Amino acid sequence: MKIRPFSVLTALLYMQSHLPAAHAEESLSLSSLKEMSLEDVLQVEIVSKKAENKNSAAGIVSVVTHDDIKRYGANTLADVLNRVTSIYMLSTYIWSDSTAAMRGDALTHVNNHTLVLINGRPFRDSAYGGLNETMFRDFPIHHIEQIEVIRGSGSVLYGSNAFTGVINVVTKKHQDNALTLRGRYGSFNTGQVESEFAWKNDEAAITGAVRHRASDGWLFSAIDERKQPANFRNNDDDTSASLWGEWKDFNFNLFVVNNQRNHWGSVPIGSGQPIENDRLFFDVGYKHQINQHWSSTWNITFNKFSQNYNLPVQGTLYLTDLYENNVLFEQTHFLNFFEDKLNFVAGGLVEWREGGVTQVSQPNTLNPYTSLKSSIYGEASYSLLDNLKVSVGGQWHRFDNLKAAPQGVIDNGEATEGLVGRTGLVYELTSSLGAKLLYNQAYRSPSAGELGANSSLVQGNRNIQPELIESSDAQIFYHAQDYQISLTAFRSRVSNLIVRVPVADTNPVRLQYSNAGNAEFEGLELESEAKLFEGLSWKGAYTFQTNRDEHNQNNKTQMPNHMAKIGLSYDATTDLQISAFDTYFSAAKIVPTSLEVNPAANSYHSLSVNTNYRLDNLLGFAHTKHITFSFYLDNLLDEKFYYPEFNRKIINTIPASPGRSLFGEIAIEF
Repeated sequence: MKIRPFSVLTALLYMQSHLPAAHAEESLSLSSLKEMSLEDVLQVEIVSKKAENKNSAAGIVSVVTHDDIKRYGANTLADVLNRVTSIYMLSTYIWSDSTAAMRGDALTHVNNHTLVLINGRPFRDSAYGGLNETMFRDFPIHHIEQIEVIRGSGSVLYGSNAFTGVINVVTKKHQDNALTLRGRYGSFNTGQVESEFAWKNDEAAITGAVRHRASDGWLFSAIDERKQPANFRNNDDDTSASLWGEWKDFNFNLFVVNNQRNHWGSVPIGSGQPIENDRLFFDVGYKHQINQHWSSTWNITFNKFSQNYNLPVQGTLYLTDLYENNVLFEQTHFLNFFEDKLNFVAGGLVEWREGGVTQVSQPNTLNPYTSLKSSIYGEASYSLLDNLKVSVGGQWHRFDNLKAAPQGVIDNGEATEGLVGRTGLVYELTSSLGAKLLYNQAYRSPSAGELGANSSLVQGNRNIQPELIESSDAQIFYHAQDYQISLTAFRSRVSNLIVRVPVADTNPVRLQYSNAGNAEFEGLELESEAKLFEGLSWKGAYTFQTNRDEHNQNNKTQMPNHMAKIGLSYDATTDLQISAFDTYFSAAKIVPTSLEVNPAANSYHSLSVNTNYRLDNLLGFAHTKHITFSFYLDNLLDEKFYYPEFNRKIINTIPASPGRSLFGEIAIEF
């Protein structure tokens, strides 16, 4: 495959020739950043929709900074997230790097228990409710300022899908005029070009990144459900762009991607088929300071998605097309009183959704649908003492189950209403030692596919209700100038699970969505970060989780019980930086009734090494303009590991690892 977007990069380079460089100021800010304590830089907005210190926020939060991404290297956002506490990144036979399972929750192959945000705005789809592959594989990671991850529920402020976790990707903003060009090449004939740019004046600012990646792909080799060998190249050809802009009180976010690749198929049979995804996310916001105690924001968020692939039916390939358009209107108000001791967040939203799925053999696989969703939410937090904060919040929501009109028949469906709430207590015993006690409720509304599917394999159900979860967290944390550590105990109970059950007297067997069964999760999380001595830093995390079904049988989700994640980074000289990160997962569990046709999902280490070497002095360049060479070695131990096939559960595993891979990159700043 050829890398094509050089014309785009040339245009950006021409634009940059008219922008004054400001890297001297950037270098000064980086020097200042190194002198700051760890707690000074860990500001998050994900918990309460406003900036606050990570330690005082009423949520269990992990933060990945742009410096972490630079140090440890990565090819995709999925690579970065796999290093975050309690996250297990999964691929399925149909979607690659598509699931961020948190705390052992992988109850479905669609990632609908994790909500993804871009600068606080929801990245959602309505047809299946959790198709995050394009985000995890294709978002330009060098445009990221930091990633904020809530481990636990967040439905009170964010609604459906904020079930067991929320991921907020915060892009770079308000940067000085600059342009960076990157070229990367590596294993499997993988080539990538990327450009990041920034511009600002007194009233406006814009930052962005454009990326193109093409690869012949690694060899996918397995045994399929028919006990036949499957071999194909997992190739891809993806183009994406991310933009953030601001003018006076207005701002916008844009993410657009075209993703083309080979996948195993809509079922794990055969030797690979093409799939194409097109995704557009666009948000426009307006913020207004009404008075010193009251500010508000208004947002319109548009999510457009289309996908096409072949569905094999009785040996024949049928083209499947999915389309959807989702528009969300939201306003949020922020009030503070008594010298910021009492804070309120209140808002509401209306979301209109439409879409459908067609096949050559079955035009109304998912009848064209529309639905309307609305909610009102609010939260109050009050500092009873200088070191004791109490918060309480709730959300009322209402959504149409589905409105679809096959052959002109009007079907209004029925609306579903619900309430969820949360409360939290944050007590900072000293300036360094504190504790959190949190209780959260959340929901996951049924997707259009679960309500209205009408394929030869799966049938929707208009009567299913939202999935519900109740979770409790207790955390103790300690933070100092150069290190911090936290220990969290969590417990959650999921009810009203949406599953697929066989329909009586159907041949071949047809499945229907239904509410059936519960699940319980509990575990411990240990997180630490430290500057060990001058130039050497440490990041570490350990998670133990266990889960059980309604019959008290362990390992309902088959996910690993143990995760350990350790990173070390060393500034060897002012020009050379060496980092290593090891991600360990214990063995996944396999469904006893599945066919053992592929190797087991044993425990494995995924060890990566990344080096950054600044060539300025070597080449005699000015210190305000940098040329950096990076060398990224992934899966250093060349381990071959497998994921459990946790969707159809007919075969035991699917391949997950391409083995050891090497990538080199040159980044030039102008």
